[in-house]
Amino acid sequence: MSEVSKESFAKRNTLTILSVLRDLKKNQTLVMVSHSRGQFISKILDVDADNHQFLFDLGSSDYENGLAMEADTLNFVAEPAGAKVEFSCSKVRQVTYEGLPTFTCDVPPVLYSIQRREYFRVNVPWLPDYRCSGKLPDTTDFAYRVRDISLGGLGLEIDGMTPPEISSGALLKDSLIELAELGKFKVDLQYIGAMPRKSVSNKGETVSTQRLSFKFPNLSPAQERDLQRAIFELEKQQHMKAKRFQYD
Repeated sequence: MSEVSKESFAKRNTLTILSVLRDLKKNQTLVMVSHSRGQFISKILDVDADNHQFLFDLGSSDYENGLAMEADTLNFVAEPAGAKVEFSCSKVRQVTYEGLPTFTCDVPPVLYSIQRREYFRVNVPWLPDYRCSGKLPDTTDFAYRVRDISLGGLGLEIDGMTPPEISSGALLKDSLIELAELGKFKVDLQYIGAMPRKSVSNKGETVSTQRLSFKFPNLSPAQERDLQRAIFELEKQQHMKAKRFQYD
C-alpha cells in the first residue's frame, strides 16, 4: 500500500487510538512487534489512559527482550477481524504488571487502522511437508501441500496441470491443515480457482504444478487467533533464515 493511500487510514485522535488499543486487549489479538534487530509475538495487556501508556507482553526469551529494550523504535502490526492495525512507539520500559515483568511505552501519536480484507500472506517452506487434507465435493479424499497461508485463506499445490474437479465457490467443510509443530487447524475452505505454475527442480527439470486458491469463509475468533500465531511464527522463521543467509 502506498504511503498516500495508507495515510487515509491514519487515526490521530487520542480517544480513538485508545479505543483501538483497548479492543486489541479485549479480544486478546496477537501483535507482531518488530525492530531493526528482530521481532517477537506479543499481546496488549493494559491501556493506561491516565498516564498515556499501554502495556504489552514480553517476548519469549531474555535475548529478544534485551534487543527490544535497546531499540529506538518498535513497530506493531495486528490483524483483528480482517482489518489491519499498525503503529510505532519509541523507547520501551520494563515494569511489573500483576506481579510479572512487562513492557510499557507511550500511546502512539498516530495509528493506522486499515479496514479492508487484505491479509499478510506468508510462503510456506518445502520442509517440513505441511499438508491440508479432507474431502472434495465428490467425497474423494485429498491431501495437498500447503504453499502459502494468511488469515484470509491459503494456497495448496498439486502436481501436474489438471486441477481436481471443484467448481468455484465449492465448500470443503472440516478440512485439516497440519503445520507440524505449529499445530493442526480444522477449518472450512471455499474454493476460488486454480493457477498453473512452473518451476525448476534441483535436477534442472521443469516441474508443472497447480496452485489451488481457497479462502476461509467463517473463521471463529479462536481459530483466527490460533492461525495468526502460526502465521507470525512462520514469518519469524523466514526472517531468521534471511538473516542467516545475509551473514553467511
